[in-house]
Order: sequence, then C-alpha cells, then structure tokens
Amino acid sequence: MQLSASLFLTRHELKAQPALMGEAAAREGRYFDLCLVGWTANHETARMTAEEVVFSSGRPTMILPGEKDVGTIGHVVIAWDGSRVAARAVADAKPFLEPASAVSIVTVTDEKVLPRQDIGERLAHGLGARGLRAKAESIHTGKNEIGIALQEHAVKIGGNLLVMGGWGHSRLRDFVLGGATEGILSDLRLPVLMSH
Repeated sequence: MQLSASLFLTRHELKAQPALMGEAAAREGRYFDLCLVGWTANHETARMTAEEVVFSSGRPTMILPGEKDVGTIGHVVIAWDGSRVAARAVADAKPFLEPASAVSIVTVTDEKVLPRQDIGERLAHGLGARGLRAKAESIHTGKNEIGIALQEHAVKIGGNLLVMGGWGHSRLRDFVLGGATEGILSDLRLPVLMSH
C-alpha cells in the first residue's frame, strides 16, 4: 500500500485458537493508531477476526481484500449518513484524506431516513474549511444491498479506499450488524476503513 505521506508500520505475529484470533487481534490493536486486517471471501475466521477488531479494538480498522494489490490510495470515498459512527470514521481517516488527490462524499438516499437533505454538502463544506477539497453526491441502492451499492459506486468513480462507520452491537457475543457493515464484510471489493 502506498501513500503520499510517510507511515511507520509494525507487524506482530499472534498465536491463538482460530475462534479466539479476533479477540487477541483486537486486544493487541489497542496499542496502535490503525489496525490492518486481511479479508478472504468465504473464510469465516477472517470475517470473525475483522468483526472483532472493528468492534472491540477501539481503533480504526482497514480491511484489505486478500487477493488484490491495494496500490496507491489517491481517491478516498466517504460513506456519509450524518451518524456518530460516520463522523468518527471521517476523523479517523484524516491521515488518508490529507494526502488524497480526490475525496468523494457519498450519501445513500433510499436506504434510511437521513437527518436532512444536504448532509453530504455540509460535510464537504466542513472538510473544505480544513483545506480538503471534497465533492458530495447522492446515490440510490437500486436492487443492491447498501454495502454492495457503496462499493460498486466507489469502484465506478475510481475510489481506492472506502471510509465508513461500522454499525453493530453484540448480543452475547453474537454480532448484529447494520446493513452496510454486513454488506461490506460479506463481499469486500476494495479496501475499507471502518470505525465504530
């Protein structure tokens, strides 16, 4: 993965039973600024690890598609619904937003009730006040689930990274995920920075 800014990366090898890998990774991730988690289609341990790290580490987590070369992250796409978790994700994405050549804010308008109509434009204005150029647009899910619609749109407009809030809660350690989070963790198509 290449960025315009310099980052210092460390790597730790963890040993744990497959069922406890996510818990061990989340606990270790609390000591760092960002967690990187690999994802592989139809691999339950990878998915459980990603879920646990997103929801239990307290750190932003970048989920990386295992078979794809990430390349340069130049166009960041923000999935924006005006929620607390989306705002947290935008704040956590600052190291990726500042060097980005393009920032797109995408609001899905037919999935749930939004706080107001101009939320994407308001975020673009706020980012602009911090020196970041961002454009806002609205999309519809159409026949797709929201997580798939967001990823398809991000890929279509040339996005290299999707930033979004992770919504979910634990019910006796069984995750109940929000629609967009479920869609991302079921079918990851590009790197996703998720915060909870």
